[in-house]
Amino acid sequence: MKRAHDRLDLLGTFVRIGESGSLSKAARVLGTTQPTVSRRLLELERLLGCKLATRSTASFSLTDEGRSLLAEAHDLIDRWSGLSDRLSGAQSRPEGTLRVIGPSGWGAGFLTDAITDLRASHPALRVEMTLTDRVVDLAASGAECWVCVGPVPDPGLVSRKLGTMERVLIAAPSLLKRTGPVTVKNLPSVPFVGLARYVIGTVRLFDKAGRGRSVELDTPIRMDSLLATYRAVLNGAGVGAASPWLCHADIQAGRLKRVLPNWWLEPIDVHIALPPGVYRPARVSAFIEALRRRMGTIPGFRPEAWSASRP
Repeated sequence: MKRAHDRLDLLGTFVRIGESGSLSKAARVLGTTQPTVSRRLLELERLLGCKLATRSTASFSLTDEGRSLLAEAHDLIDRWSGLSDRLSGAQSRPEGTLRVIGPSGWGAGFLTDAITDLRASHPALRVEMTLTDRVVDLAASGAECWVCVGPVPDPGLVSRKLGTMERVLIAAPSLLKRTGPVTVKNLPSVPFVGLARYVIGTVRLFDKAGRGRSVELDTPIRMDSLLATYRAVLNGAGVGAASPWLCHADIQAGRLKRVLPNWWLEPIDVHIALPPGVYRPARVSAFIEALRRRMGTIPGFRPEAWSASRP
């Protein structure tokens, strides 16, 4: 990188020499000394393997090779300057294409809302979102960030906690008519719709005082999709777990009922995972802020306090 930068500096010096027709005049324009300008010209000649100018105490002129180089040097410098401006602008303005990976259930809800918020504020930005509930290789995917439910499985990524999501137990009225009232004691005997990796086997329930209790679930139906399990719960297939943002409207409409209203499942952390490195395109930072704002408005989410100095 340094070598390419040096070559551009040498080329810029040569342009000033060619335009001014004198080493001393070029030195004054560049704010340096004539020996420095002469040394840079010699270095460029050694680099290119040809003589670019003839000079003596009384005269200075470009060779044929020097005139040919001068004719193209302006274009080369202008193209580099334009590229540099575009790339540095991408660090300060949300531009280009943002590639995001997120969980399928959330992606169909507030994750999409955050992206549409972002696009409304930055119409020049393009977004490609991939939704999956499986562990991904972020580097291989080409994505710039990954919204993760629970801990980030790849320790090589930079992980930032967005906050924690509350989870409650829910069931359709038709199921509760068949089972009768659900208690902590009889919950293991009630059919439960299990969500793979998150709500299967033994789970911990907590009351308002923070006291915990372990419960073994019977999951005759297990799925790896949040929206599929939620659909099964709506159909009366079993008790299920959901965050308030997902089930709030259906509870209000009477399509679902809160089960064990004085108990909650252990809240789950939400993280944003990023490739390692110091510099982040502005589009990534803008997306994170749009996501945090949107998540901050949904019920059951407790945002993590972030320091402005954090990378």
